[in-house]
Amino acid sequence: MKRIKKEFKKIIHIALSISGFVPEHMTPTRLFFMLGSVLASVFLLPMYKKLDYAIAYYVCSTILYIGFLFFVLPERGFRLKLIEKFGEEGAYLKYEAFLAFAFFHNGIGSSFISQTSAGSSFFVNIPVEVTMVLAVVLFTTGWGIKIWSAYVVGIPIYYWKDMFLGKKVCDFSVTGPYKYFNNPMYGIGQLQIYGIAIYYNSIYGIIFGVVNQMLVFLFYFMVEKPFIFRTYLQQKKASLVQPR
Repeated sequence: MKRIKKEFKKIIHIALSISGFVPEHMTPTRLFFMLGSVLASVFLLPMYKKLDYAIAYYVCSTILYIGFLFFVLPERGFRLKLIEKFGEEGAYLKYEAFLAFAFFHNGIGSSFISQTSAGSSFFVNIPVEVTMVLAVVLFTTGWGIKIWSAYVVGIPIYYWKDMFLGKKVCDFSVTGPYKYFNNPMYGIGQLQIYGIAIYYNSIYGIIFGVVNQMLVFLFYFMVEKPFIFRTYLQQKKASLVQPR
């Protein structure tokens, strides 16, 4: 029973962390911005429930998220100046705080598009029972795989701590979902976006879900994959690469 409780607490911790709330690093400032983000998404966004506003919010949140990764994490990225100024741990905590904020808004931005364009998809002609089942299956599968993947690699790797520091911070993982899928987080771990889009019968939610996933893969191929080879697999064959 103690082990079950311990595992349950760990899963809750992972779910909070991948949503932008990292309990062990929560400071008053971070809590202020994250709770403010939650309140804004609950009370402010519904006041602007129009597709053009949703797309603008999505674009801004995506630039905040993907643009930040491209700016900070490359081999000669801005991370070097942060580390030089604040030291490795201090710089990482500042980077993690901003990325957590960006994670949250990227997820809300994708969902908001589906909400504001509800009924725009061909799914409206499919029995609601079918679309509901499909939506639930996709959402739970995607979210479950993402939690499982983060459980295996750890929250520091989920936030690309190894890339930020430019060095290996853990052993290379080929367990859990990585035994069965080459790219569980970027692939199956994104299915919840499509589940939400189908729930709202939103073609725009599906389109922007694909865009979001393509941008994440672009980051992987341009920045993360070279780092993986350079740091973990330099002496191994390319076919052995197991991305996040």
